[in-house]
Amino acid sequence: MLIFDGAQSLDISGPLEVFALASRQTQEDAPGALPPYALRVVARDAGAVTLASGMRLLADASCAQLPEDVDTLLVSGGMGDALDRARADPALTDWLRAAAPRARRIGSICNGALLLAETGLLDGCEATTHWSDIAELQRRYPSVRVVPDAIYTRSDRIWTSAGITAGMDLALAMVAEDCGLPLAWKVARRMVLATRRSGGDSQLGRLLAELDLPDHFAELAQWIRAQLHARLDVGRLAEWVHMSPRQFTRRFRAAFGTTPQKYVARLRIEAARAQLEHTAKDLKRIAADCGFSTEEAMRRSFVRELGVRPGEYRQRLAPSRV
Repeated sequence: MLIFDGAQSLDISGPLEVFALASRQTQEDAPGALPPYALRVVARDAGAVTLASGMRLLADASCAQLPEDVDTLLVSGGMGDALDRARADPALTDWLRAAAPRARRIGSICNGALLLAETGLLDGCEATTHWSDIAELQRRYPSVRVVPDAIYTRSDRIWTSAGITAGMDLALAMVAEDCGLPLAWKVARRMVLATRRSGGDSQLGRLLAELDLPDHFAELAQWIRAQLHARLDVGRLAEWVHMSPRQFTRRFRAAFGTTPQKYVARLRIEAARAQLEHTAKDLKRIAADCGFSTEEAMRRSFVRELGVRPGEYRQRLAPSRV
């Protein structure tokens, strides 16, 4: 993890704790097993680094002292002028350009994406960052394919995450890829985190966002949740708020930050997850209750959004089933 003066403490400690817990859990499950991760914190210079909170963190080594055989190289985010100073520091940017090709994968936490973008490493890649820095990422680095409302993104070996705690979602996804979903679930549960948020989940929680919706959209959101089993195409939703389908789609996207179809699909997955966790219903019944046309349609949605089949989710991931 690369840090710098003014870096966010949780951008650093959150993801690193995910990896550290993965190593501890591995050794608990199989005493004597080698831990999957060895962690190092590096900075421009070894020694004390003052973080945005005022805390001081000791960097294990300077960038130049880091061995060449790095598996994963992550860049933390920072507050205000601190990030600007990091982007303007050739000791950091030149080192990143040289070190990145040697790493199996690289990534950024929060607005650390702007530091990666400064080096050109994000050119042509999908990337995200904290919602308050999206506009700057788009304006200053037009070669980056910015995904404005994602928890994390992945373009081949390059990963980026949204603000602060989203870095833990990114780290959990890496653990799942490296060591399997069961270990990622155990780490998430020990940290009292959502088992797995999809990278495409909204940065702003939908329930929170729905508290301040215009017109009748707040009532519409509640109605949709109660009608997930029914037909919910754009025509029917537009009719509910007395708009034309075209006008409705445009205004819905402005209010919710996504399309009506994607919004309904996500709510159906949320509802199905809840039933898998807390009921003994069979998959066919859950699919019908949550508005999927078939059990197979539910399976495809789960694999696409969560990377796991519904039956596997119930067996391996649902908290009440473990």
